[in-house]
Amino acid sequence: MNLFIKICGIRECDTARICADAGADAVGIVLAHGSPRTLSFEQACAVHAVLPPTVACIAVLRDSPMSDSQRAQWRGGVQFHGSETQDDIAQVVAPRPRAKQPFIIKALTGSTSEILQWNSDPNIDAILVDGTTPGSGTALNQEWLYLLASLRPHLTKPLILAGGLTPESVERAIEVVRPAGVDVSSGVESERGIKDPARIRAFIAAARAAHRYSTTD
Repeated sequence: MNLFIKICGIRECDTARICADAGADAVGIVLAHGSPRTLSFEQACAVHAVLPPTVACIAVLRDSPMSDSQRAQWRGGVQFHGSETQDDIAQVVAPRPRAKQPFIIKALTGSTSEILQWNSDPNIDAILVDGTTPGSGTALNQEWLYLLASLRPHLTKPLILAGGLTPESVERAIEVVRPAGVDVSSGVESERGIKDPARIRAFIAAARAAHRYSTTD
């Protein structure tokens, strides 16, 4: 199974193209307020439009759902990165048949019990485990990585690992956890909110190499 790689916090069309050319599976567009990477809905649609069909575009929301008209326009995935409940997400999914729903990710920063609770939710497609301060570059500690590794075999949802990953640290994180995917934002930036093309390429190359090694050892 291929590793899912998402580069989050993309703000420009050129950077989205770089991610696609480097082999990313998805880019994340932050619609949540209060981030240096936040875009308007119109800007997000413009970035989505330049991506090839093989690269997913994921709208990142935090306690601020899309309007009905925005949901009707959006053709990408959705990542819920706030305190949304299972009922909140069910209300978003309910109006349309599940087969026509976007790819839905729920991001969590809590305990293993919370991860297991969301693992049984039929309305999400994957679980993303982030650091306690998303977007800050704070790395997950080794104890938590090993805990996730022990939990992963019990999950039916794909586990996407985030939280302070960098081109230098992603290999070890994949080696320990063996996640279905990895997600990076600040770890491929030259300064806060500014993506570095060289670090994007280095991250994707390191993650792919680590995944190949972890699945053949």
